Amino acid sequence: MHLLSFVFGAPIRAIRNSNNLVADPAEIAQFKQYYQQHLEPLTSKFENARVASLKACRQRLYLCAAIYLGIVILAFMFMPYMHLSEPLMVYFIGFVVLALPLVWWLYNPIKHYKKDVKLKIYPLIFKYFGQDFIFSVDHKMSLSALKASKLLPYYEDANFFDYVQGTYNGVEIALNELHLTKQIRRDKSTDTVSVFKGVMIELSSHKDFRGHTVVVKTRGSLVNFLSDSFKGLERVRLEDPVFEKLFDVFSTDQIEARYLLTVSFMQRLQALSASFGNKIQCAFYRNQLLIMLGSKGDRFEMASIFKPATFQYEFSQINKEMKQLFAIVDVLQLERATGL
Repeated sequence: MHLLSFVFGAPIRAIRNSNNLVADPAEIAQFKQYYQQHLEPLTSKFENARVASLKACRQRLYLCAAIYLGIVILAFMFMPYMHLSEPLMVYFIGFVVLALPLVWWLYNPIKHYKKDVKLKIYPLIFKYFGQDFIFSVDHKMSLSALKASKLLPYYEDANFFDYVQGTYNGVEIALNELHLTKQIRRDKSTDTVSVFKGVMIELSSHKDFRGHTVVVKTRGSLVNFLSDSFKGLERVRLEDPVFEKLFDVFSTDQIEARYLLTVSFMQRLQALSASFGNKIQCAFYRNQLLIMLGSKGDRFEMASIFKPATFQYEFSQINKEMKQLFAIVDVLQLERATGL
């Protein structure tokens, strides 16, 4: 089912069978076992809830359409008696204002369903990576620490969303969705524009980095070099031509930067970048590796309300991305107190 078939009355039925679990061959048996024990028993309940929310939404859609159409007809019938200088503009604004509560009301069943999935399914998905892993919609990273890393672009407003925290191989991992915006003046109006939307990742390290190294998406060497964001840092030249085309590197410690940015690390970083549309930056600062991953959509949302509630795609995708993070921890040996 898709949006058009939903609107035009296609039957809404529960779908029970699916075989979309994907994992590394060496892991697939353990992966399936966890799914069968912890997630699969909940899928029948959530599939029934998904079907019920879609049916409720469609009923409300038809009712809203009828109400809206009736109001529009009445409005145009009384237009000759309304002595307005610009009746079409007034009616247009009125119809938009009227539509807002109707849209909120008809979407409410799906909103509640998605919230239930987030609160009950995603914590179980992340428990697969360790019993200390948590998923929260309320926790937030320290914005001042992120600003000090020199990764964030100029912004005026910041909003955090879903938060994940846990430990892998002795290294603390935290993920937080972040949306940064700023105001831009255009002629006589002011618009709010997005300057970053995606995921911030913090990987703790048992070693304090001597320098402050930043890896940013290349905007042209001169643009990055002249940016106020990197004052106090020097440009670092690397031997990998592919990496040099994609990223600019700045650091207070040239030697440490080259030790950190090994071929293995850069390959892992590019692999992780590919999963996020090649929008990635990172910083080695104090005792943390901070990674900034741009993403248009929300990472911790179910794939689609029109897809069956098996959560196999979501589980497989999150597992793939988490394993890429774990590989970066392994490459950098962040669990060790000495050595790079």
